[in-house]
Amino acid sequence: MKKILKFRFKGKLINGILLLILPVLSLMCLECYTHVPWDLTVPIFVLNLAFYYILSGICVFLTGSTAIGYGIAPIFPMIFGLINYFVVDFRSAPVVPWDLYSIKTAASVAGNYEFVITRRLVLAVAGFLLISFAGSRTGIVIKKKKIRVAGAAVAFICMAGYLKGIGTDTAVEMFGLDTTLFTPNVLYRNNGLTAGFLANLKFMNVEEPQGYSPENAEKIAAAYKKEDDSSDTEELPNVIVIMNEAFSDLSVLGEFETDSDYMPFIRGMNENTVKGNCYVSVKGGNTANSEYEFLTGDSMAFLPAGSIPYQQYIKSDMPSLASYLGKLGYNTTAIHPYNASGWSRDKVYPWLGFDETLFKSDFENPMLIRDYISDYSAFSKIIELFEEKEEDERLFTFEVTMQNHGGYSRDVEGFEETIHITELDNKTTQVRAVEKYLTLMLETDRAFEMLISYLQKQEEHTIVLMFGDHQPSDYITNPILRLVGRDRDGEDADNVQFDNHIVPFVMWANYDIEEEEIDAVSVNYLGGLLMEKAGIPTTAYQDFLSGMRQEIPAVTADMLIDKAGNRYRLEESGWDERQEMTDYHILDYNHLADFKNRISDFFD
Repeated sequence: MKKILKFRFKGKLINGILLLILPVLSLMCLECYTHVPWDLTVPIFVLNLAFYYILSGICVFLTGSTAIGYGIAPIFPMIFGLINYFVVDFRSAPVVPWDLYSIKTAASVAGNYEFVITRRLVLAVAGFLLISFAGSRTGIVIKKKKIRVAGAAVAFICMAGYLKGIGTDTAVEMFGLDTTLFTPNVLYRNNGLTAGFLANLKFMNVEEPQGYSPENAEKIAAAYKKEDDSSDTEELPNVIVIMNEAFSDLSVLGEFETDSDYMPFIRGMNENTVKGNCYVSVKGGNTANSEYEFLTGDSMAFLPAGSIPYQQYIKSDMPSLASYLGKLGYNTTAIHPYNASGWSRDKVYPWLGFDETLFKSDFENPMLIRDYISDYSAFSKIIELFEEKEEDERLFTFEVTMQNHGGYSRDVEGFEETIHITELDNKTTQVRAVEKYLTLMLETDRAFEMLISYLQKQEEHTIVLMFGDHQPSDYITNPILRLVGRDRDGEDADNVQFDNHIVPFVMWANYDIEEEEIDAVSVNYLGGLLMEKAGIPTTAYQDFLSGMRQEIPAVTADMLIDKAGNRYRLEESGWDERQEMTDYHILDYNHLADFKNRISDFFD
């Protein structure tokens, strides 16, 4: 062992060859975590490789030794690759730069996931460790301080130029980079993990739409502006909105049989009920984006793929459904039965106009399911607020649940699957995870029945909306796709991707409202639809969105549905040539990003 540790590669030629080859091997090991390096074209391989040479140069000149520099340099991509591997496993999407804002949120739920160590993962890490060891056995030393300082300066300048240039149109054209944000995993596979990640740095800020100006935004808004409506709040209903964590009906992927229904109550709701399919922008995670689209009416279609407005862009007061209802006299409360810091909700909720916020610490002795506060206890908190309010007080309560959060494969004492897929006899860990997920849907259905039963007995008019934030990750949906004979990578790939973004919504009132089944609506429209069905005066922005929904019933970060029911990838839909979408983009930007010139009375 001592001989191995003392060993050094001798000779300038051997050292030189190693210094050239080791960065190449590092690049290949990083790609092997989730892809294969030979999928990269030669120009893109060279583009990625340049980063490794620059990184190695920085480490060498800073330390004055190739042994230390080349021993350290591979550790950075090794750790990055590990993080990306598990993120892809958990949420079916790769790491993006703004995930740095989400470290606290990710850490708070990491304990509920099962970290699966695969052969592929072990080989990639072992490869990096061997590369690091080989690098540490090289023997070139830079003794002169002036050369080290000059070399480090040049290396840092090269890195700055690399980071600035990689996201430009010139780089896209020169190297043939993939710019399709519809499927980030494919984009990273085509562009390489390093180039794919770093090229996304340009999306850290909201890009101003073409032709934007405050005057143009005012001109569009002018057609919808209205006089202040001094409605008597006493004549308006209480409003309860529940965005239910990972709440979905997997039968949208294809029909399959279970030994009992996992949504019997919700399926049976008809009287005074509006329900249907809601299209969302996320899958398997990034819950806060569905919140953002619902509460603001804005769309993720105009923002970078994978971005989180709650953490990146909202830094001060912003008009929302909560602030608008607050101006109408409602007492507005946001509830989330988990940590206050998740997705920066403790900061964002007050900025969106909520008078009160309740988090995990505000629940006394709640019933837990898989260590999360159950939907039964979460909905009971809504009833508690209802019981405590004054008779002439009107409530707007917005709750984001936690019961159905990921980590379905983990066995937890006291929770067993009670829903079983009759067509799958081989109860693998993955199949059991799917059945646990379906069992959670049943628990949500039962809790919702409890809430509706309570509200049916109340005299005060109350309207309730519940919808899912996203479907679970591919780990849960893939067995269903296989069972129904659908291929995520085949000719049906686009339709599978579209269907993977459908969640149910159900709106019910304890007074007469017109029943309706809606085949397709996106979450950004749901707030305005709720106001219309509740008989609450709408904002000018909601009127704009209502008109737009007639032409484009659904628009998400990735797709668009036209009024004929045709579904398109957003980048293939020609959306930028549609006047409705162009106007929407301008208004959206004014609302989110141009807070100095925001047309506040248009939005609330």
